[in-house]
This record gives sequence, C-alpha cells and structure tokens, in this order.
Amino acid sequence: MRTTINLSDQLLRQVMKESQSKTITQAIRDALEGYLEHRKRIRLIKSFGSFPNWKIDIRAMRKHRDLG
Repeated sequence: MRTTINLSDQLLRQVMKESQSKTITQAIRDALEGYLEHRKRIRLIKSFGSFPNWKIDIRAMRKHRDLG
C-alpha cells in the first residue's frame, strides 16, 4: 500500500539507525512490526493478571519433582 506521511528527519534517522535499515520503507515496516509485537506482549501480560497471594515453596516443588 502506498501512503504519504509527514515525519521529522531526525525521527526517521533515529529509526533507521536503530533498526539498521537500508531503506525508509524497511525502517517504517520494522517500527510498525515492533510496535505490534510490543502491544501483543502488553495484552498477554494483562491477560495473566497478578497473583498477590501466590506463594512458592521451592523445597516442596523439588521434593514432588523427585518423586515423579
């Protein structure tokens, strides 16, 4: 898809440097893919929630593991 966007030269240079892209198209593609992966990770983390009362007993886990 072709589109026209206005970006600052400094921002574009930074993205190209960080992504080590040779072309503007590749730099923008890498940035968008990175953004989507970041959002997916955030959604995944939120879906697990938190476990404030979760207590881990390493010794019991090891004992149970050795029996199995």
